[in-house]
Parts: sequence; structure tokens; C-alpha cells
Amino acid sequence: DPTKTTFVCVCIAEFLSLFETERLVQELSRYRIDTHNIIVNQLLYPLHGPLDCGLCTARRSIQRKYLDQISDLYEDFHVVKMPLLPEEVRGGQPIAHFSERLLNPYDPSCPVE
Repeated sequence: DPTKTTFVCVCIAEFLSLFETERLVQELSRYRIDTHNIIVNQLLYPLHGPLDCGLCTARRSIQRKYLDQISDLYEDFHVVKMPLLPEEVRGGQPIAHFSERLLNPYDPSCPVE
């Protein structure tokens, strides 16, 4: 019952993850399971300074390509973009902070805590 339950897909902005997410969305649709939410996790945002490196720039370019594809494929979905964090999300306070980012979009101009 989509009024009571939905499936939230979580992926990263890479080829295999996007491919598997699309397969999952199609399979869930086949079983009439509601899925209109996707979380794109571990996104790199520019650091603007000496810590920004060539590898990070290259990864952002790859991620941008797949984010464009996600936007095209899932234009009717609610897509949440989550930043790559410096540590695992474990424990009450980190989970609460992460949850807040799910509800309020991440602002790349603010530092990741």
C-alpha cells in the first residue's frame, strides 16, 4: 500500500550503482511497490583551496555525469544528494545529524562536520 509504505533506493554516482538502481526500480514497479525516493550518497563537493586535488576533481566530473543521468531517468522522483563524510555514520548523534541532511538539502558552501 503506497499510502503506508515506500522503498527508498540508495546509490552512489557511478555506473554499476546506477545500473543496479534502475534494475531495482523496475523490479519494484513490477510488484507494484512504491519507490519515488532516491538517495545519492558519498558525493564529493569542491573544497576550494589547497586540499582540493586532481583526483577529487576527476571524481567530481565522473559523479556529475551520473548525476545528470539520474536527473534524466528519475525526473519524477525525489532525489536527495548526500556528501561524502569524513567518517562512518555510527551512533546516535551522527545518525541524527545525517538524518537532518536527508530532510534539509546539503549546502556545499557549508563545511561538512
